[in-house]
Amino acid sequence: MESESTPPDLREGVRMGVLDGLKRDFDLRGGRTARLLVAAGVIGVAGAIGITLLVSEHPFGHHPHWHLAVFSAVWAGLLVVGLSIALLGVRTPSLPLARGALVGILGLFLAGLCGAVCPDQHFLHWWSQTGIGAALGAAGGPALAALCFGLTTSAAVALAAAGLVRGDRQQPPLRPLLPALVLLVLLLPGIALQSIDTSWGVFLGWLAGAAGGSYAGVVGGLRLRSFVAGS
Repeated sequence: MESESTPPDLREGVRMGVLDGLKRDFDLRGGRTARLLVAAGVIGVAGAIGITLLVSEHPFGHHPHWHLAVFSAVWAGLLVVGLSIALLGVRTPSLPLARGALVGILGLFLAGLCGAVCPDQHFLHWWSQTGIGAALGAAGGPALAALCFGLTTSAAVALAAAGLVRGDRQQPPLRPLLPALVLLVLLLPGIALQSIDTSWGVFLGWLAGAAGGSYAGVVGGLRLRSFVAGS
């Protein structure tokens, strides 16, 4: 029996239908991407203004005038990039970049809130006046005090941020290193600014403490999130 072939008009109709569907999907995705990029820019500008206001309260008597502009610009650029990655849902087959960026941004936001309510905007100066900070400084010097300050503060904000960000079963599991690294990069401009006119030991101690605290806090937050989701 001679097999029946598909009529040309039907084949052309199916082809045009598929192409029209792909075009509509592309237009919708393009529009969504544009809206998300605009949202990232708006939120990034708002965050940059907040960061500038926070940094402007820092005692700048021992800083050159350009420090505020440079550190605020670097911070704003990192924030906009992080927001774009988070809002656009950027990921690779093995790296959930969007969730990692979201944890880092939320951690930076929480750190900013803590910095805003701190009674002394020179955080290390305030820390050195507390009982624990003074004892650490007397026992091991300013570098040890800065290390412990970075460890405790970054661990607290990382724990809260990682615990608040929801998981996605369609994406690979979030490993602690990625969000901890994002958080550390976002905290780095503030650590560098606050460490100016101290010493390399204080800066490196604070940075090492922030690195360890970010990782430990993210580990704890992910475990807490997993426990809450499983209960």
